[in-house]
Amino acid sequence: MARGQRRASLLARGRMSRLRTEVNDVEVLKKQVRDGLLLMNVTEREAFIQALEAEMRRAGLTIRSYLVPLGISAMRTDELTPLEAAHLVRFLRINFPQAAPAIAKVLVRFGAFAKEPAAGQRAA
Repeated sequence: MARGQRRASLLARGRMSRLRTEVNDVEVLKKQVRDGLLLMNVTEREAFIQALEAEMRRAGLTIRSYLVPLGISAMRTDELTPLEAAHLVRFLRINFPQAAPAIAKVLVRFGAFAKEPAAGQRAA
């Protein structure tokens, strides 16, 4: 009996560490989206939101249907603040696996979401 409990405990720990990693990943994603949007001007933000909305539609999801349940007061997607957009992206990434490639595709299109240069390298 002890052997079975030990195995279950090891499996649970593996799931917990995987869960922690996933939670950290979505928190990093949320911060990356928020910070990237803060670096953009209003026109670029609107273009990002429109591109995200188009990719979500291709994935079979609509952004607008999740605004109110998330407590986002924006009536239209172009009214989203950087923090609200980041929160929405985090929500979609956690709850809808099919949203991950769509989110990644949009992030790649916009330079504000590029990774920081590695240590020792300078920006050109």
